Amino acid sequence: MYTSDDARKGNDTELDRRIEAAVKENDGGSNAAYLRVYCDDPWINRIHEELEKRGFKNIRVPSIVLKGDVYFEW
Repeated sequence: MYTSDDARKGNDTELDRRIEAAVKENDGGSNAAYLRVYCDDPWINRIHEELEKRGFKNIRVPSIVLKGDVYFEW
């Protein structure tokens, strides 16, 4: 059964794909990356928690109006 909780959760596979792309785009010089997020992303209000849940650290989420770059390290 697809519930309202499922709808609020959004598509975590898309988030995982975008995190992976941000990490792969890293130049290899440091263990840090920026993840572009948009105001209409379903995880916009919980991006800090989602990155923490995946084991990332030193997460910096800017004030996002239309789009912003979230900094994170591993």
